Amino acid sequence: MVKVSVVMLTYRHEKFLRQSVEAVLNQHTDFEFELILANDNSPDNTDEVVASIQREHPNAHRLRYFRNEDNLGVMKNSRKALEMARGEYFATCESDDYWIDPKKLQKQVDFLDENTDYSICFHNVRIEYFEDFGSKTSDYLHSGLHKGDLLNPWEDPKTFTIHDLIGEEEIWFMATASLLIRSSAFFPFPDWLEDSKSGDIPILILSARNGKIGYLPDIMAVYRKHAGGASLTDHKSDERFLRNRIYMYDHLNQDTDLVFSDRFHRVLAGYYFLLLKSDQLNDQYLKKLPIALKYLKLTFPNVPHSFELIRDHLLPPFILGIYGALKKALGLWK
Repeated sequence: MVKVSVVMLTYRHEKFLRQSVEAVLNQHTDFEFELILANDNSPDNTDEVVASIQREHPNAHRLRYFRNEDNLGVMKNSRKALEMARGEYFATCESDDYWIDPKKLQKQVDFLDENTDYSICFHNVRIEYFEDFGSKTSDYLHSGLHKGDLLNPWEDPKTFTIHDLIGEEEIWFMATASLLIRSSAFFPFPDWLEDSKSGDIPILILSARNGKIGYLPDIMAVYRKHAGGASLTDHKSDERFLRNRIYMYDHLNQDTDLVFSDRFHRVLAGYYFLLLKSDQLNDQYLKKLPIALKYLKLTFPNVPHSFELIRDHLLPPFILGIYGALKKALGLWK
């Protein structure tokens, strides 16, 4: 019987893949686990790397590998892989990150087995920076590596709850490579999540509805940051990204039974305000007006940026033009 399913998505991570996969297969446990490796039709030598691991690694029988015929995108690929999982728990690791403690899974499983009121266990990770990864002149093996940078500052075990995941701004302090989640706390996979740009935030909030979150201070994985990383493709001046965040938080508010509406509304308001200043909506008064009114509704009566909201987004441009001309004519504005 499989105790843990490790889900790893891969796309254009040929150089990192062997290290990431073998770090999972090298785990020392007293239970069975599987690694589900989901290749989203990557246009590199991922198949050859996997074939080599399957031939050579003594624990290759734990590897379940599939390659999509078409590129599905992150969340559809993620759903396909997660729904293959057979474990009581599932762990996640992106294929450009890697684990550095061979007892990582054992430690986290022991914690969740002993604490049945917890749905998530995570731990500290080291951050490695690869500046300019992917350029023709860079070699990730010799790029600027900054050792000793940790994601979390806490040196002792801690407990968090869903309340710690929903604030006035977006909250993220758990690396994907550090997560172990009780499967029954998360599944079934919600249909709307396929269209979300973010996977970690919804999975964590939805799982935290059903239990507490335990933190282990052990540094058991490495989180790589590089020019090709997904987190660096998010643009808070891009209309599509911002509308997707609004979509995600609207659904999370519904799926948490509106219990946290006040806090979700503040998060949503922040994204509506950013949307007003997005590149695509610049000088688009009629398109921005309903967004401005939505922001006003979400924040009323204590409306942040109220002057800027009225001046730049609610007042029609021709009124501002008349006002400016009048001030100039009266000598009040040069």
